[in-house]
Amino acid sequence: MTLTNEVKERLEEVINEWLLRFDEIAEAELEFLEKIGIEPKLETLLSYTAGVLDSLVGSFIHCLYDRGMTEEEDEEMIELMKRKIPELEIKFKAFLREKGDTGS
Repeated sequence: MTLTNEVKERLEEVINEWLLRFDEIAEAELEFLEKIGIEPKLETLLSYTAGVLDSLVGSFIHCLYDRGMTEEEDEEMIELMKRKIPELEIKFKAFLREKGDTGS
């Protein structure tokens, strides 16, 4: 079973909204990671973002269909996210530079 159009569209909407409100969301991520004792570097911010998006899709499927994601759905979600990760990475790098961090 592959992701339904509704789920794919919702994931893309969430990512696009994330990108539109990037600084606000990135700042919240940075503060959260610092509060739990994780240094907010580029890879941790990307990992955190990917985890949140994965959880959102899994929750959406659970709420809509009362089940977990299939392996095929998971693979399709990963491919959708991989297309957006480069854009998120560029934005995180710029964000971290503004904060005076190299992001490494």
